[in-house]
Amino acid sequence: MKSDKKAALSKDALGKEPEEALKQLVARIFADDDWDYRHTLSAAKWMKHIVKHEGGDERVLVTAMYLHDIGYAGALKNGYSLDDRIEAKTHHMARGAEQARGLLPKLGFSDSEVEKITYLISVHDRIEELRTRDELLVLEADSLAQIDPVTGNTFGEEEFARYVEIFERKRAPRFITKTGKAALKKLARENKLFQKYAVLLKK
Repeated sequence: MKSDKKAALSKDALGKEPEEALKQLVARIFADDDWDYRHTLSAAKWMKHIVKHEGGDERVLVTAMYLHDIGYAGALKNGYSLDDRIEAKTHHMARGAEQARGLLPKLGFSDSEVEKITYLISVHDRIEELRTRDELLVLEADSLAQIDPVTGNTFGEEEFARYVEIFERKRAPRFITKTGKAALKKLARENKLFQKYAVLLKK
């Protein structure tokens, strides 16, 4: 029984070499976009944390986080606004999924894995429409990485205040895991600017 469980965990593990290749890939893709690069690394980190405590296919879920925002690369100019970011959301999902479909087979992912990963990328910001467990785990990791203090902030305070209102109204209520909810409370406390404008996630 134990060996079967170990085999299942091993089968679903991402592995050091594929993960290193993904890190190098997104470093190149976001060479001119520090925020998205930091956000991507944070999203992958939080997904690994969630999967460790809640279960899930690490190869699919963590890889989806490394590639979920690659569609933004080159789509936003320096000094972009919150509205610019919102406007680019739909296009970045479709664009990112298409790019990932071409990249993943070269990294050793199976056809089945490619379909699952590209699907998650293609829908990850359709917040109200997300229903499956994997879709909601992606939302959790993506959301945690957005308020992780290590990611930082590119908006002015007025725009960030509006972002916090949207986050609390749309993203926070969709969390489903105990691990994700605990991390959300922790990061909301640690992110001082977020705390300044938070209402629902006040200390």
